[in-house]
Amino acid sequence: MAITNSRGHLKTAGIPKWLVALVDLALVNLGLYVGFVIVTGDLQGFQLEPLVFLLPLVSLVTVMLFSNLGLYSRQRSGFTPIVRSLITGVVGLTIFSVLFAFWTRAFIFERTVFLAAPLIQLFLLLGWRILYWRMELWIHGQKKLLVIGSREEVNQALEKLMCLPRGIFEVIKVLEPEKFEEFTEWLPESEAVMITGSLDMEQKNRVIRESFEQSREVFIVPELYEIILTRAAMTQVHDTPVIECHDMQITALSFAVKRIFDFGFALTVSIPALPVLLAAGILVRLSSPGPVIFAQERVGYRGRKFTLYKLRTMVLDAENESGPVLSCEEDNRVTPVGRYLRATRLDELPQLYNVLRGDLSIVGPRPERPYFVEYFEREMPEYKLRHLVKPGITGMAQVAGHYATNTHDKLRYDLYYVSDYSLLMDFRILLLTIPTLFNREAARGLSEEAMGRLTWPKF
Repeated sequence: MAITNSRGHLKTAGIPKWLVALVDLALVNLGLYVGFVIVTGDLQGFQLEPLVFLLPLVSLVTVMLFSNLGLYSRQRSGFTPIVRSLITGVVGLTIFSVLFAFWTRAFIFERTVFLAAPLIQLFLLLGWRILYWRMELWIHGQKKLLVIGSREEVNQALEKLMCLPRGIFEVIKVLEPEKFEEFTEWLPESEAVMITGSLDMEQKNRVIRESFEQSREVFIVPELYEIILTRAAMTQVHDTPVIECHDMQITALSFAVKRIFDFGFALTVSIPALPVLLAAGILVRLSSPGPVIFAQERVGYRGRKFTLYKLRTMVLDAENESGPVLSCEEDNRVTPVGRYLRATRLDELPQLYNVLRGDLSIVGPRPERPYFVEYFEREMPEYKLRHLVKPGITGMAQVAGHYATNTHDKLRYDLYYVSDYSLLMDFRILLLTIPTLFNREAARGLSEEAMGRLTWPKF
């Protein structure tokens, strides 16, 4: 029996990723060619040779950039992240093209090609990606989603589902664990199942088994220990199959390579960042009384405490009355200049000094204050595992989540990073940080409702 989606179409695997990449390459090269023709008027004589030499290299960099920016992954977060990634990719391609042309002395044609071509490439790619996005929605249709979990966990999941564009999911039923036996009745009406937690292993196995038998997709919000198992390998002890869980600590060689990369990157970025830091510091000093640099104790590698430096974004002595609290969405303690610095992440430029000192890495879990760390470790014992690597200026939780993402979800991202660390992953997170800088949602503080759910005990 053929399985159909909510629009009555046969379910398919969608448009092949290789075809999407092929069209991307064609449009990138076409954009460069059209920009060349517009600027030069035609292709004559020696002008053709550098362009022909440049196109294959541009194609290679396109695949690498777009792949690491997530443009060939299934998108369930709307079209806006795709736009940000496309802009980042096109800018990266342009920088590469300019540098390559300079190194090979290929500037024998007009430099304005590198101004016209990116605009044409972006226009073509956006048009293609809009078409691709619409086709994917039409092919897959709106999925009828069955959600299973406790009321609190389900509410958190529904808040995020409601933020998704229309046409991706339609929640048809929410089952709490005590009504789990109704799962069998609702499964035929669903096209996908989401487990948000609070099910025992036997129940999860049953959901997965019966869902797969009926060709339903399954989404699982993982328990923290399940993330730790992502690096586990299947092996055997005598004739018994077992899962071997590897140590989450990174090797001494990886640690040394990461430190060399951090120092080199921080030193390189610090030079052009210095004028920006000075200008931002002057604005901070003129906008409100108090020091320009804000110093605060944080917890770092292996639980060691260190002093983290930032540009001050709040009024002086902001926590004198409230005590340690997280920043909320409409926090009146944040100065007008501070809001801009936070939105652009310029307030974190002084942390390059922390990287040079060895307190921080460029990429890693964000360091937290001892007050909150003690609380989180009481609530989530696995929280200690994020300290097996150095904290970072940016991290997986920052590029995949938002400032207001709940602590459990941030910890899931952090533990996945620690358990599956590689230098390649660092490069990818760095690349994904660029479009994140243009996402105001990622820097927004906790909502009043979320703040109301937090109760910090006094230690």
